[in-house]
Amino acid sequence: MDIKKEFVRKTFYSQELKHQICKDHTENGLSLRKCVDKYNLSCHSLVHDWLRRLGYIAGFDRRTRTAYLGIENFQTLSDQPKKLQHATAEQQQIAFLKKELEDAKMLAEGYKRMIEIAEAELKISIRKKPNTK
Repeated sequence: MDIKKEFVRKTFYSQELKHQICKDHTENGLSLRKCVDKYNLSCHSLVHDWLRRLGYIAGFDRRTRTAYLGIENFQTLSDQPKKLQHATAEQQQIAFLKKELEDAKMLAEGYKRMIEIAEAELKISIRKKPNTK
């Protein structure tokens, strides 16, 4: 009986190459299978992991259940999502203002809840009461 000893060869890829592969997939529409063939990768799950870890898509690490942020929260990627790159200047401005408005509403709601909790727990009046004369 012959016993074959097989060694697993681990290949390390540079950050630049990982970003290039991810951009080929997300921006140029290259399929995972074609990415594997083009860059001589061992499997397509490498590309999936890089997409999550580098912030191209949101998701979880399968082993550690660590949450990865999506492209809108990651600094090393392009400034605008792909949809907005082809939009007119007015459409981009409207999208930006909508996001700003949503952020301001969330901030106001957070302050409102903090004041309600503080008033209930500390029994002090934080909000001004209207003058009734």
